[in-house]
Amino acid sequence: MQEKILDVAAELFVENGYPGTPLSLIASKLEFTKAALYYHFKSKADILTGILYPLLDEIDELLKETPGCFPNAEERWGFMLSYSQLLLSNPRAVAVLASGASQAWMPEEILKRIQLHAERTTELAMLPGLSEEEQVRAMLLMDMMHREIVFQKGRSVVNGMAPERRREIVYDFIRESLGS
Repeated sequence: MQEKILDVAAELFVENGYPGTPLSLIASKLEFTKAALYYHFKSKADILTGILYPLLDEIDELLKETPGCFPNAEERWGFMLSYSQLLLSNPRAVAVLASGASQAWMPEEILKRIQLHAERTTELAMLPGLSEEEQVRAMLLMDMMHREIVFQKGRSVVNGMAPERRREIVYDFIRESLGS
């Protein structure tokens, strides 16, 4: 039941924004009373935590297992691919994160974790000794990968091309650009 609540809440957070989604709307969509919803989650913030923490915890674990930097482009690409697979395997959390333009409503603890992840993953996208130009290119490639995963709706695509094929082409481009 909790997974159903999280699915419905995520859908509503994406549609209406987190601040624009009262618990009563979540309960109504589930055909619950607010009391029944409170049985599973103490607050709307707890629901948000239930949506985002699995992804944030997995990223924490990946970063914990990752060396300080990568000795070569192939290992760097392996990390970027693992990171992208984590994002792809958590579409509910990614959709909620992508929907909040300012994220001013997000709890400070979550914002700090997201910022730390962004800084560390960008740092890991670079090899030691890269020139300034190469560092900017690495940051752009990481940004391209994020956007490929996070902002899938309303994106221009080639007629008849499956999203998976587009992702494959983008990943090939990133890998070639990294020098792997």
